[in-house]
Amino acid sequence: MQTGFQYIGDQHKTVYYNAQGQMLYGQQHLNGHWYLFDTVTFLMKTGFQYIANQHKIVYYNNNGQMLYGFQKIKGKTYHFNTQIGARI
Repeated sequence: MQTGFQYIGDQHKTVYYNAQGQMLYGQQHLNGHWYLFDTVTFLMKTGFQYIANQHKIVYYNNNGQMLYGFQKIKGKTYHFNTQIGARI
């Protein structure tokens, strides 16, 4: 049984399996970082994402980790709340 982050090559996506072998979805706090996984495909999301139930826009880097503070993204500087990651 595989656990942790797994890349599924034929589907071109990264997912996460918990200790029981179940794919996780939604927001997950793993190894000290926040991640977001699609609720249908379980795909780990990256880039700007709108978290509807919290009414905030956040940014996940290429490793899927939510960013905080001042960040330079594609040549532009953005400010994200240092506690909740919301774009300011």
